[in-house]
Amino acid sequence: MTLTIPDVEAWQPDQLTTAGEHAASVSRDLDTAVGKGHTDTTALTDGKKWSGTAGSAATTRMDTEKTRASSVSSALIALESALKLHVTNLVNTKSRVLQLRDDALNQSPAFGVSPDGTVDAKARTDYYRSHEDKANVDGLIFRDALLAASRTWELTNALKAAEDAANQAKTVVQDAADKLEQAYAELGEPRAALVPPTAPPATTPASTNSGHPQPVSSPGSSNHSGNSGNSTGGTHSDTGGSTSTPHQGPGSHAPSGPMPSGDMAQWIAEAKKELIAMGYDPKDIDERAIAMIIEHESAGNPHAENLWDSNYLAGHPSKGLMQTIDSTFNSYKAPGHDDIWNPVDNIIAGVRYSMDRYGSLGSVPGVAAVNSGGAYQGY
Repeated sequence: MTLTIPDVEAWQPDQLTTAGEHAASVSRDLDTAVGKGHTDTTALTDGKKWSGTAGSAATTRMDTEKTRASSVSSALIALESALKLHVTNLVNTKSRVLQLRDDALNQSPAFGVSPDGTVDAKARTDYYRSHEDKANVDGLIFRDALLAASRTWELTNALKAAEDAANQAKTVVQDAADKLEQAYAELGEPRAALVPPTAPPATTPASTNSGHPQPVSSPGSSNHSGNSGNSTGGTHSDTGGSTSTPHQGPGSHAPSGPMPSGDMAQWIAEAKKELIAMGYDPKDIDERAIAMIIEHESAGNPHAENLWDSNYLAGHPSKGLMQTIDSTFNSYKAPGHDDIWNPVDNIIAGVRYSMDRYGSLGSVPGVAAVNSGGAYQGY
C-alpha cells in the first residue's frame, strides 16, 4: 500500500463536487449556444434573409454541429455524475483515517503514529518506566503493546479502504474523461465536410457608366474592394469599353500540396499577437468579427481562390482566408509576413485593410449586417 495518512489528509473531495457542477454548467451553456445557433440559422433561412447554396450549407452545418455537440454535452453530464458519485466514499474514508489517527495521538500519554498507519507505544512505555515505583509497569507495557497492534490494524485497514475508494473514483472519472475526449475529437473541423460551391459560368461584368466598366481603385482607397465579396471596384477596361479579358499574374493560383497546419482560432490568435506588437489596441481586434469574415469569405480555407468575379476578370483574384487581392495584401501586409496564402499573414493584411477602410472590424459591411440581424455581405 502506497497511500499515507498525509496523502489522505490532503484530499479535497469538495473540489470534485465543484468540478462536477462546472461540467454540468458547461453542458448547459453548450446546449444553449448550439441551440441558439441552430435556431438563428434556421430563422435566417426561413425568413429568406439567407438562401441558396450558402444558406443550405449553413443549415446543414448547424444540424451536424447540433448532433456532435449533443454527444459532448452528454459526455459532460456523465463526467459530472462520475465526479460526484464517489465524493461520499472519499469523505467517509478520509474521516475514518483521520479519526483513528487523532484518537491515538490524543491519548495521554500519546501513541506514536507513522505516516503508513503503524501505531507504537514507545512514549507511553517510556512514561511507565519513569514511574516504576507507582504501578505494575510490565502489565501496562504489555497491554499498550496489544493496543498499539490493534490500532495499527484498524488504521492500516482504514488506509486500505481509502486507497480502494480513491482508485475506484479515479477509474470511473478517467473513463468518463476519456469518453468526453472522444466526443470532443469527433467534433472535428466543421469546414472539413463542406463542399465548395460551384463557380457560376463566366459572364460579362456589369457596367455602370454608359456600358463602360469602372476602373479599379488604388489599394486602400475608399472605393477599393479588397476581396471577392464586393466587386464595386469593377474591372479593367480598354479604351473601347469592351469587356475585360482575364489574365494571370505571377503566383495567382492557389498553391498545391497539403493545407497549412493549424485552425482558425490559432491563426486568429497568432495574427492578433502580431497586430498588437505592431501597436494595434487589443480591444479593437475583435476575434469574433474576424472569424465571421473568414467563414463567409473562404469557409476557413487558406487556399481559397475566387476565379469567377470581377476581380478575377481584372487579373487579380481574391485569395486566402480573408480573400484579399494581391495589391491590397501587399499594401497592408506586416513585415516578415509576405505570403498571401499563409493564413496568419492573410489575416493580418485583411484586418489592417478592414480597420483602415471602415474604421473598425465591427463596421465591416458584412459584420455590421449580421450584427443587426441582416445577411452577410462582402467587404
